[in-house]
Amino acid sequence: GKRESKHCSASVAWVELLSLCAWVLMRTLPALTIALLAAFVHRCCLRMADPFGDVAGLPIDEARAALFTGGPNGSAFPAALVGVFESNRRLRGATLLFTEEVVGSECVGVAPNGDLLMLDRNGFVFRATPQQRKGGALAYELSKERHYVGPGRPLGFHVAGEWLYVCCSLKGLLRLHLGSGAIELLSGATGSPPSPFAYANDLDLDTSGAVYFSSSSDHPVALHPLAGFYDTMRGYLLTSLHGGTTGRLLRYDPASRRTAVLLEGIFR
Repeated sequence: GKRESKHCSASVAWVELLSLCAWVLMRTLPALTIALLAAFVHRCCLRMADPFGDVAGLPIDEARAALFTGGPNGSAFPAALVGVFESNRRLRGATLLFTEEVVGSECVGVAPNGDLLMLDRNGFVFRATPQQRKGGALAYELSKERHYVGPGRPLGFHVAGEWLYVCCSLKGLLRLHLGSGAIELLSGATGSPPSPFAYANDLDLDTSGAVYFSSSSDHPVALHPLAGFYDTMRGYLLTSLHGGTTGRLLRYDPASRRTAVLLEGIFR
């Protein structure tokens, strides 16, 4: 008992150290170094006592393992590049927009009038209005007025009417009124009594207005000590190196204002 406890404590300490090293390497060295680090972790550092596997302290049943990429019931590896995934050159003609002005927007929303909406890593909402140029070319102009969704790291978002629904990895599920800029926190916990969730990541809405969204990990995001924004990389690395299956699929019901867990035990 004591030996296994010390072994697990040492493994956790290794994970914390390696996550910090990986965070630095991913910003300074090429992908080859990351691959070598992953191989090192896999072979040497995270071996656990039976009945667990040799990568992390989590039992994985055969049915779940069969769903992994390359498994009998998982997607093919390498993926077959056919149909809509067939190799093409369409992006060669694309134009990059706002590479200096908008940093870290996870996706792009489209307002009812055709404006583009983006959320940077600091929580500011950028609106870009289409402008017709000579020769029929279409360009976009950034508005000087910007709403703010508050501190945190906004990730996935979706426009529905006059509302912008946002997954904030710090605060949870919220929405912002595109006209007034009013912010409403819809959900930050599940169940009764409430159990807070972390790392809200992406979302979509159905025709009834219900919001389906993901919580990728139970590791909260932390403020970057140098850059001054909430960085999701630390939580991502800790979850990956722990082998944690704490991801969940959630559903927010606007009528009852409650959030239900639809699926859990998902690997980030």
